[in-house]
Amino acid sequence: MFIKPNSIKLGMGGKKKPTISQLAKKEGKEKEQTEKKGKGKGKAAEETVKKIVATVPAELYDQIAKDVQKMDYVTTYVISSKYGLKMGAASRVLNDLVKRGELVLVTRSHRMNVYAPMDRAKKLGLA
Repeated sequence: MFIKPNSIKLGMGGKKKPTISQLAKKEGKEKEQTEKKGKGKGKAAEETVKKIVATVPAELYDQIAKDVQKMDYVTTYVISSKYGLKMGAASRVLNDLVKRGELVLVTRSHRMNVYAPMDRAKKLGLA
């Protein structure tokens, strides 16, 4: 059996690029679709996207500070899941409580920090 050398595919190359006229047609169709979507929604298309601010209200901060004193240990995940905060916001709250002297950093790893209330840390000899 004889195989022509031109008929063998070597697996090189890839998908062919579209021609200029094909690109122009595609852009035209996309513009029409976006115009149709915009007409149907009206004002909904013009509304701006609301940004979520990761600041914690003072009332919630005070509540967290009060509840933390009753816990055996505290992690960022515990605060985040209990109060519905983002992990970054919960981490900032805990770091601020450490600076205020209400919490003590017990152990630290690359994934999480474990804190204890000052009273509990004194009983355990950590503070």
